[in-house]
Amino acid sequence: MTALHKTPAQRAEDARQTAASIALAAFVVALLTIPIQALVLMALMGTLHGITAAVPAVGYWSALALVVGLDFVAGFVRRLFRK
Repeated sequence: MTALHKTPAQRAEDARQTAASIALAAFVVALLTIPIQALVLMALMGTLHGITAAVPAVGYWSALALVVGLDFVAGFVRRLFRK
């Protein structure tokens, strides 16, 4: 009876492929949550606009632009303070 053993190079390749799959899945999930974040921001701003007129009403596309812009700023700040 012969057992199939993986070489260290094969195990390293499997680990690399697994890490790449996890990274791709994380990217897709992050990309899919952006419209949801914009919708929540729009609803929150609409609620605050209903309470007080000092808060402007924000549409979906404006909320989406705010979310994308804030994500860019957060990524830039995170990169600045990375060790």
